[in-house]
Amino acid sequence: MESEGFQRNVLQSLDQDARNGLTPIKLRAKSAKFAKATVKAQMASFKRFGVWADWDHPYLTLDPEYEAAQIEVFGQMVFKRYIYRRRKPVHWSPSSRTALAEAELEYPEVHVSKSMYAIFKLLTTPTKDGLLDEFPKLSLAIWTTTPWTIPANAAVAVNSKLQYAIVEVQSPSPDVTSSSEDGKKRIGSVLKGSKIPFFIVALDLLSTLESKWNVKLAVKKTVFGSDLENCRYAHPINGEECPVVIGGDYITTESGTGLVHTAPGHGQDDYITGLKYNLPIISPVDDEGKFTEEAGIFKGLDVLGDGNAAVIDHLDQLSSIIMVEPYKHKHPYDWRTKKPTTTAQWFASVEGFREAAMDAISQVVWTPSQGVVMGLQIPTRFEFYFASISDLSSPLQRLKNPSLHFNPSQLPVTHLPTRFTSLLGKYIFASLFFLFVSLDFVDVIAKLIMFSFSFSIYRINDGFGENPVKQPFECDD
Repeated sequence: MESEGFQRNVLQSLDQDARNGLTPIKLRAKSAKFAKATVKAQMASFKRFGVWADWDHPYLTLDPEYEAAQIEVFGQMVFKRYIYRRRKPVHWSPSSRTALAEAELEYPEVHVSKSMYAIFKLLTTPTKDGLLDEFPKLSLAIWTTTPWTIPANAAVAVNSKLQYAIVEVQSPSPDVTSSSEDGKKRIGSVLKGSKIPFFIVALDLLSTLESKWNVKLAVKKTVFGSDLENCRYAHPINGEECPVVIGGDYITTESGTGLVHTAPGHGQDDYITGLKYNLPIISPVDDEGKFTEEAGIFKGLDVLGDGNAAVIDHLDQLSSIIMVEPYKHKHPYDWRTKKPTTTAQWFASVEGFREAAMDAISQVVWTPSQGVVMGLQIPTRFEFYFASISDLSSPLQRLKNPSLHFNPSQLPVTHLPTRFTSLLGKYIFASLFFLFVSLDFVDVIAKLIMFSFSFSIYRINDGFGENPVKQPFECDD
């Protein structure tokens, strides 16, 4: 089946005039032709290298037989209830408009993010602590390299074993009242104000933060992270009450403030913490990497561009920003387009069949048995992969709707033709009826696809109107 990579290569080979009027079916036809030509060229190269293979029967994922086999396997997974409704984040590429597996990501060390130190106002604390009685204007100081995820904030996580300090800002440097315009550092409204609130930060990060913020921090009291659990703070944008929770070992004193802004819809560590505390999973980002209506005033803004800046500016107007500065670090990039990714999609599970997969691997006769791939012997590599893979790292399908629901009422008739333009559409078509049909029905669908029924569906879709293709659209690899 043609991947987004082939579609993108085809589009890049066409001028603007050729793109005008290019419908999905026409793009697929060109992509299939491009893919087959690429296979032919690669096959010729292998033959010149003396590679032995069954060249008359190549293994091609665009063959109807391959697609039919996928339908059969997917049908079995549905009936064995390996497909479930829990939502989970995976990497999503706005440039390719598809979910990405870990193997499809690159992590260049030259990416520069706008990191942000901000405060969230504390509202309540456990009655035994009485922190707000002693420090009425107390706030949690957080640090993040993804300000655009603040609209999805659901909690602040702390490390139960770390010591945290309630600090007061004293003797700010004269330079702290001015913002840098050269893009290197920007002092926020918090440090410019006449009444600076008390902050909570990790005790071990005190000297680091004094140096970064160019201030003197006086420790008024210390507490353990476990003492902060179940405190409540005001969401910096919508004002809703959110909890302070205990996170995992990912909360350290290597950087930041020791308090982690937690958005379960945008990261694996946050997601796991969210499951533990039953936090809402919010992901107000569409497949183009733009804020949705759920993000309120930020709707339509590019989260990695003007949307990120808009969130920072809005928080500064609300007197929540301590400081903004560039931060160079590794960041996931789409290996196809070399563009940053966001995490905004949710998929399924491998836990149900891990044991069966491991048993099957143990019965395989590998040739050559001592072959090495990526530093591991071939059998060991496959065993290691299936033993270590988790639900969080194995996206099963690529739906724009961020949940796995096989409910016909959620698929308007006007949208069905578009759904069928991907192999995923066939998955859904074969699975919508799983509550009242048998595997025999899925087998019938698989056989229809094997005999090019899928291409007939594309032709039907093409007849619903001329929809020029402006960018590569979604399809399953």
